[in-house]
Amino acid sequence: MYEESKYFQAGNIRIYWYGVFIALGALSLLLCLSRLAKKRIPDTLTVPVYGVVSLPLGIICSRLVFCLLDFRFHGMFSLQAVLQFWGGGFSMIGALAGTALAALLTTRLLKSDILTLMDILFPSAMLFIFFARLGEGFTELLGRSRTLNAAWLTNTPLVWSDGYDTYLNTWLLEAATAALLHVILCRVTLPKCSRKGDTLLTGMLLLGCTQVFWESLRFDSHMRFSFVSMQQILFACMYACPLILFAIRCGKKALITAVIAVALSAGGAVGVEFLIDRSEVSNIICYCLYALLLALPAALGIHFRNRGLTT
Repeated sequence: MYEESKYFQAGNIRIYWYGVFIALGALSLLLCLSRLAKKRIPDTLTVPVYGVVSLPLGIICSRLVFCLLDFRFHGMFSLQAVLQFWGGGFSMIGALAGTALAALLTTRLLKSDILTLMDILFPSAMLFIFFARLGEGFTELLGRSRTLNAAWLTNTPLVWSDGYDTYLNTWLLEAATAALLHVILCRVTLPKCSRKGDTLLTGMLLLGCTQVFWESLRFDSHMRFSFVSMQQILFACMYACPLILFAIRCGKKALITAVIAVALSAGGAVGVEFLIDRSEVSNIICYCLYALLLALPAALGIHFRNRGLTT
């Protein structure tokens, strides 16, 4: 782990606070999954088996996605470098892919239903993201924005200063978003959506849209290619898939509308990224436009989902 990460000593062992919060996130995911599974999965082996399978897969997939898609890493790419987990370099969407792969392997092994597990896994994963983002607050390399020029935010928890400039604590906003999505999915979506897979798809839709926005605010050069983050592209795919699946249930016109919405939001996002990175247009104006572009697929997806529930 980088020296810029805060740590404490336990005897001769150096323990990083970021790692502590990752562990808390994994534990909270499993505890929430166990609670939600009591009413929906009669097999008592599912959660323990999932816990054993998901922890290594989450780490491995998170590391592999970073190593494959971070172009700065390619200059020193080797098996030895990939295996140096302690040096930092992980992908959140890679970790989510690892948890999904673990769910698939668990249900195949126990011959249980994958959609039922994924419907309760996705809300639980929001707790992992919540703690993981809080852990980024103990580093100096992750979760910071471009230089901030909004004086009204100075001396608030949303701002961090290195003595020269001030930056927005994007990690804190991402943590708050994950907590909100956890509540929405657990309290509203999961009880309301009787169709298997709808809670998973709703979570993918909302997380994808919001995370594309937050990834734009980040300026830590993490998995970036030119002015676009590779994780933005992956999270855009995350919201596009459920939007199109929800639209398919509502007919051809809805599907065409969904495809247009994906193209407009994704293409518009690239255009706004260009404005933010290479123009003099106010960032406030750019990010307001960004939010409107991403609100479109989110609203359409929920609308098509609700229409599909009545057909």
